[in-house]
Amino acid sequence: MPLKKFYAMTVIMLIFSFTFATVYDIINKDELNIGFFFLNLNDLQNLESDENDFIAYLLDLEEIDSELCYLALGATRNYNLIQDFAREIGYYLKSLGVDIVIFGNLKLLDKNVKDDPTHYIGNSPYLVAEVMYRMIRGFETSGVVPVVIVTSDDNKNITDSLLQKVGSFYSYSSELKKVDLFFNGDCLKFTNDNIFKIPWTYGSENLEEIIQQLYKSSIVLSGYRNEGLNLLYKEINYTDKKAVTYFSKSVEEDAKKVFEGELLPTGNKNW
Repeated sequence: MPLKKFYAMTVIMLIFSFTFATVYDIINKDELNIGFFFLNLNDLQNLESDENDFIAYLLDLEEIDSELCYLALGATRNYNLIQDFAREIGYYLKSLGVDIVIFGNLKLLDKNVKDDPTHYIGNSPYLVAEVMYRMIRGFETSGVVPVVIVTSDDNKNITDSLLQKVGSFYSYSSELKKVDLFFNGDCLKFTNDNIFKIPWTYGSENLEEIIQQLYKSSIVLSGYRNEGLNLLYKEINYTDKKAVTYFSKSVEEDAKKVFEGELLPTGNKNW
């Protein structure tokens, strides 16, 4: 093979391997391959698997809608809407073949967080636990098994509050080994034999409508010192300067009206 052609083929193979390194085997306690773990929603579109395989997906809200984030969920006052939202995501994912959805954040938001604050639900343990509880119930209703992401940095009050609400939940981690689902970078391991598929499917096929309702119900007014129009798209206001935080360009006009006092804020400050 000519040298130039060899290098070209090598580059293509490297690109191919990096592109498709978002699908991993699921291994049970007996070291048997029992399914596939997806990190990318696009890969699910071409899913071909045996009906007995487990299909797990690590939820990325931005793959559902590019503007979606956990901070928006924590800002809405309508917990029933959050439950309906999770139900419709679950219904959509199940239509793609997903049995297990891995999701969530049990950390507490504060000014010192180092990563993107929109990945957090809020600064109240009760709030975070309630949002997570509603998402668990919504996913279960849709027919997918909800599994909560846990880390060593989780807030104990959040975890305790969530356990009080649900009794128990399946856990996933890539750092803690005493969990139900452990991802070691090479495969997803089921350390619990008591994980079963949910036999039903339920949803109303109105995910886009519910997402829009979430955006409309999470417009937050904060601060009091008025220095002119101050609209913050997916940004937190930690100052006393009056501002409106909103989470979708589609509700920007409503955000302006909230700032100007023509509409009441629809969301709660969760930071």
